[in-house]
Amino acid sequence: MGSVCQARTVAPEPVFSVALRRNKRPQPTPTNMSRSLPTDNSPNPATRWFEWDGSAGNVRYYDKAAKQTVVAGDKFTFMLLDQLATVKGWHDASESGIFSNEVKDTRAEPLVVKAFHGGTIAEGFYKDIRDKIIAAGGHFTTNCYIAYRNGREKLEIGSLQFKGAALSAWMEFCKEHRADLYKQAIRIVGTKEGKKGKITFQTPVFALYPISEDADRDAVELDKELQAYLKSYFARTRVEQAAPVNGHREEQPDDLDQRQPEPEEDESIPF
Repeated sequence: MGSVCQARTVAPEPVFSVALRRNKRPQPTPTNMSRSLPTDNSPNPATRWFEWDGSAGNVRYYDKAAKQTVVAGDKFTFMLLDQLATVKGWHDASESGIFSNEVKDTRAEPLVVKAFHGGTIAEGFYKDIRDKIIAAGGHFTTNCYIAYRNGREKLEIGSLQFKGAALSAWMEFCKEHRADLYKQAIRIVGTKEGKKGKITFQTPVFALYPISEDADRDAVELDKELQAYLKSYFARTRVEQAAPVNGHREEQPDDLDQRQPEPEEDESIPF
């Protein structure tokens, strides 16, 4: 796995060089609170869910308004806010997507893995239910919460997901640049072709890029918003955590086709 991704630090000019201001969204109405336990089912603050498409070698997302998959473009650039673990995939038996709750530590927090039309697939710590997940069509997935520029001069919170060989490349990059992951921007500068059995795939090649003080300050503010949501999220029950995003199937980011073949995931997982 060490040769999957060759990272390089390039370009002295800051990528995010303008003070990026975000629009204030209205605060959600609390739906599950008490006076002594002020938690609520706040919606996920991510405005777009991206994932690496290993068959095409690009970052893509689903545009619900246009009802089509959109390629994010070359040299996708982002600032990492946080990383969580989840499960994604496709369940042939029910012809529906696979999803789970998100956890920070797979060794200490159990996963509840479900298919949208197939019910619960497995529950427990990842190492104990890994075989069931894979047999059902699921993949261990790292959900990177990121700050990204949505075609404008402001940063927004997004989700960028890696699984399979792309996750291995991301893990290697994180190991090599652990000290700088939350200090600089990260750009996908190219791809590396791989093959396992009959499956040919593309993995991302990452590079670090410097950022301005203004961009870093705005990313920190977005992370505060994210951490407030995560505090509320982890205060929920496992059942609530494993519910579809924002409680509605039609709001899921999972309209992306999850049926493309993936090489089997590495035995090692990042957390």
